[in-house]
Amino acid sequence: MENVMIYGAGAIGSFVGYLLSEVAGDTLIENVALLGRKSHIQKIIKAGLRIDFPEGHKCLRFRHCFSSPNELCSSNFFPDIVIVCVKTYSLQRALDEIMASGALNGNLKNADFMLLMNGMGNREVFNQISHNVFEGITSIGVNFPEDGSIELKGRGKTVFEYGIGQEIRHFMSEMFREKGFEIEFANDFKNHQWNKLFVNSVINPITALTRKHNGIVLSKYLEDAIENIIEECASVAAKDGCVANKDLVLDLVHLITSKTSMNTSSMLQDVQRGRMTEIDSINGYVISLARKHDMKVPVNETLYALMKSMEDTTFNSETLHPEAPNRGPSCKP
Repeated sequence: MENVMIYGAGAIGSFVGYLLSEVAGDTLIENVALLGRKSHIQKIIKAGLRIDFPEGHKCLRFRHCFSSPNELCSSNFFPDIVIVCVKTYSLQRALDEIMASGALNGNLKNADFMLLMNGMGNREVFNQISHNVFEGITSIGVNFPEDGSIELKGRGKTVFEYGIGQEIRHFMSEMFREKGFEIEFANDFKNHQWNKLFVNSVINPITALTRKHNGIVLSKYLEDAIENIIEECASVAAKDGCVANKDLVLDLVHLITSKTSMNTSSMLQDVQRGRMTEIDSINGYVISLARKHDMKVPVNETLYALMKSMEDTTFNSETLHPEAPNRGPSCKP
């Protein structure tokens, strides 16, 4: 049994913590540690992590819960795997905190790191350390209604790079499948990563700007704009070694949107909470790569400019970072 630490136990991170947990009745989970925002972690310590599924709910209790890497360093938990699930704009800060804590020479000395995050360009940030660093993507949809509570909104595949060690691959595969979720370790991971970016570059900014569920992307009035977004992204991806058929990408976007039509995208959730978004590592990444190749991507640039303008307005208003409700979830129905 591998020991796992979730660094950034928010919505997705907390759920992945559940997927990789050795759950046996009401006993404390020993093999997975959660490290996240203090208010969320405190609620989990006090009342457990509540996970709402369409068919009911579970309440999980973890022996190891931390709100900083310094707390980890004071514990007896030594993970084999660290799955990083922070927002892309927080990755450098997370790395700085880990390095400053001394954990890389202590509790995390023998750990492999996996970046399970949106967007692209994340490995370049994390390559400052000598540990093994791998990347992953997931299409699982999870909402974060309040501290101590998460809600499964959509099932999907999780894909990691194949280069991860065999024992870890076997462990993760067994744990995911035991709980009914699909996982893959892909040799062509970069293609999977670009496919996720294609989908995110359409769904995330459109839903955030319109304040609508994912289904808004299926509107007939957006057909031409979406085709242009995909054409621009596919042209840039080709320069990065990923040759994608525009029609197949469009079919993929429609398929994902149809399956998740009632979901609230992560970018819309960020906007609703008055937080920064990951636009820089999604459409912003496309723009950055396009500029390196002297290419024009006007639709992506427009979406990016609108999102950054909205962020700027939010960060200069009094509604930034509204307080979460001061109540914890109950493990009772």
